[in-house]
Amino acid sequence: MIEDIRYLIIFAKIAEFGSISKGAKALGLSVATVSLHLTKLEKNLECALFYRNTRKMTLTHDGQKLLDTAQAMLVTYESGILDFKQRSIIKKTQLHISIPAVFIHGEFMQCITAFCDQYKDLTLHITCNDSRTDLIADNVDIAFRIGELPDSSFKAKYLFPLARSIVASPDFLKRYPSINHPKDLMNMKWIGLSMRKNNRILRNVDTQEEIAISYQPNIYVNNVEASYQLVKLNAGLAAPPDYLTQSDIDQQKVVQVLPAWKLEPLSVYAVWPANIPMNGIAHALIEKIYESFNPKYLK
Repeated sequence: MIEDIRYLIIFAKIAEFGSISKGAKALGLSVATVSLHLTKLEKNLECALFYRNTRKMTLTHDGQKLLDTAQAMLVTYESGILDFKQRSIIKKTQLHISIPAVFIHGEFMQCITAFCDQYKDLTLHITCNDSRTDLIADNVDIAFRIGELPDSSFKAKYLFPLARSIVASPDFLKRYPSINHPKDLMNMKWIGLSMRKNNRILRNVDTQEEIAISYQPNIYVNNVEASYQLVKLNAGLAAPPDYLTQSDIDQQKVVQVLPAWKLEPLSVYAVWPANIPMNGIAHALIEKIYESFNPKYLK
């Protein structure tokens, strides 16, 4: 029975995200473990819970019937754990976090501010750097990171996706022939990020065709906002987060290049040393940010 409860919670999380891999990220488990538990649940119930193809997963009729029970169990589990953590917060008055500098503007920093208002005795030290800090050497309690994580002894939690688009200034685009395909971007000038590889994978929103491109930047920076500033100065292409560019796109100061072709969103994670206690202030901040960016999963 206990195993079935675990399987139902995993089933509910997969249904929330519509993906085994995204459900696994949210749970902090491997894709193989989540897939195995789903298979065992289907075997125990003697029915299929999802229709699967290469693009997406949808609930079967049996899966739909089971979903309410599984979601109720997930909400009970998550709310119970959260309530316990809130009652048991260790009264630590100092916390050092590292965030990507690109998060200075927008909802992420608003969430940090709200957390500080909630814990008024807390002194928060924030390092803002798009290059990855060394948690141990720099005495960092939590690092918030964008992109895939290397294997390490640190613990991590997936927080939310970061949507991004390739943009350029209208004057820059006038220097080139009409852009009709992702491969047309390969010989154009780009603003490179020193912490990221010089390649992109674009997916057509209609056909789901994927095209991989690579390029050689003529300017490198180690800061996303600096790369976007160079875009607005007609220096090249870049792919900053959508929240950074939307206002300028609306005002036609910059243009989204090939809007029918989308970049895969980047994943944002919290990373922390394994010895941080589960009922500590650091974990309270991680949960606060997760809740802020995933409100529909907490109803």
